[in-house]
Amino acid sequence: MSGIDLKNKDFLESLRLFEDDRKIDPDFIMDVLKEAIIKAYQRDMDAPEAKIRVEMTSKEMKIYHDYDVVEDDLEDFDDTLDIHLSEAQKRDPDVKVGDVISDEIDFSTIGRSSVMIAKNMLKQRIKEFEKQRVYDEYKDKVFDLVSGIIKTVEEKFVLVDLKNTIGILLRSEQIPNERYREGQQIRAVIKEVAKNSKGSQVVLSRADAMFVKRLLEKEVPEIAQGVVEIRAIAREAGERTKVAVYSKSEEIDPIGACIGPRGTRIQTIIQEIKGEKIDIFSWNDNIGELVKNALSPAVVKACFYAQEDLSELSEEEIAKRIKRPNRPLVAVVGDEELSKAIGKRGKNAKLAVKLTGRKIDIKTQSEIEELGIDVEFKVQEFEEDQARIQKEKEEEAFQKQQAEALKRKAEFDEQLANEGELFEDALDEMAENEKEEEVTIMDLEDKEESSEAQDEETAKEEEKTEDAAVSTSEEEAKEEPKAPAKPKRVREVKSDYVSKFEDFADASKKEEEVKKTKRKKKKEDDNRRLRASELRHDQDSDMKIEYSEEELEEIEAREEEEAANSWINDDIDFDEYDDYYDKD
Repeated sequence: MSGIDLKNKDFLESLRLFEDDRKIDPDFIMDVLKEAIIKAYQRDMDAPEAKIRVEMTSKEMKIYHDYDVVEDDLEDFDDTLDIHLSEAQKRDPDVKVGDVISDEIDFSTIGRSSVMIAKNMLKQRIKEFEKQRVYDEYKDKVFDLVSGIIKTVEEKFVLVDLKNTIGILLRSEQIPNERYREGQQIRAVIKEVAKNSKGSQVVLSRADAMFVKRLLEKEVPEIAQGVVEIRAIAREAGERTKVAVYSKSEEIDPIGACIGPRGTRIQTIIQEIKGEKIDIFSWNDNIGELVKNALSPAVVKACFYAQEDLSELSEEEIAKRIKRPNRPLVAVVGDEELSKAIGKRGKNAKLAVKLTGRKIDIKTQSEIEELGIDVEFKVQEFEEDQARIQKEKEEEAFQKQQAEALKRKAEFDEQLANEGELFEDALDEMAENEKEEEVTIMDLEDKEESSEAQDEETAKEEEKTEDAAVSTSEEEAKEEPKAPAKPKRVREVKSDYVSKFEDFADASKKEEEVKKTKRKKKKEDDNRRLRASELRHDQDSDMKIEYSEEELEEIEAREEEEAANSWINDDIDFDEYDDYYDKD
């Protein structure tokens, strides 16, 4: 009995298409196929609890039905789950109760209806996999700019191929009066990623304000680098877009950066949104100045809080209403500027309200005079409140910085404490190691002391021998001039081992000993030079050298010059000072 051939060309081609076109892992397909075959056979034999096992090799897939071996007289016997011991022993004499007997199944014996169920189950699982894959891929990309090719154009929507899935561009998310054609490449932002029974749906938008914001971020390098920020944006698709920008650097003009050289940057964006007008102005923390900028091209003369009826409210409620951040405003414009401030079909005023997040009542100067409103007093009151709000923001920012600084300090202290514990552990370990070395160090020090004593005795004997040799040489020099003998150098005692405690605790003592040894050596060298000069003088006295009168005059002149330039007093006893230093 043969299993399912896995080397079949059609089967391999289907797996390749799943992997290439639908981005589905072949291992997932095989796992789902196993599950579908098991469900199909269980339904075919009407045994949902039957133990069906699928084994796969590199060439084929085999299906087995497993039975538990039970006693012949078992009352609760189920022929789809169990097999009697006597029947099982006919196949294998060594089988025992509790073992498992397997029968290989011929897949061709499974009914057509069961196969169709397995097929539908496979399709359903693949759809669920694709739905989850698309959702996981795009759920974190909301308001990201994407590019795709139009696949289908319908009256109420446009389908866009995004390579990994199909995005839908609804009519409400299209730019008014924009025409689309199949095969056209377009850009849009992901407005929403919805997951429903039909699958995961990626909704695109070209009418949202975020579409213009993403285009600005792509075209303006200063925005992409974070030097220039888009603080607020409002849009009426097909009509006008208002953008409030802010620069972190005083050297960069945010409006000029967005417009670009000769308007090239802003023109590229205007072409993308089909000629829609874009107003770019500077952001201001003062809401009055921001409203004035937002209502451009109209010129706003004054801005202040709107009059509210607070007669029926308590004092606490009045205080809350006055301090709330979204109080309605009144913008005063000239009589000739009213149409500009409102705009065509009220678009300009609507955009200003969207951008500022405030309700704005636009009034002309003549209307204000008729109402008898003291504009100067209202403006002064408004500016004082804005100063209070700005101060509160600064205090809040300062407190936030302090909290962050305290948090960083606590983290640093904790890290320092942990490092201190590690350092103390290391010191304890070093102390233990040093204690172990103390015995060895003491032994070495004893050996060094004995060695130094021996070296001192040897040095004394050498000095005596040297003095005797010098005196003998003086006597011989009187009889016969000979070259002076070279003084022997005193051997310095060195130790190969230097302990840590000697380096650390006895450093000052060693320096004093070195200085003392140098002074002693200097004195001995001076004595030797003196003796050698006497010997040379004795030798020179026996030799008669004749000089001419010119040479004698030259020698006398040189000696006078040396005597005049010499700063050393011949009366100084240098040996006396050497004895003074030796006492120290």
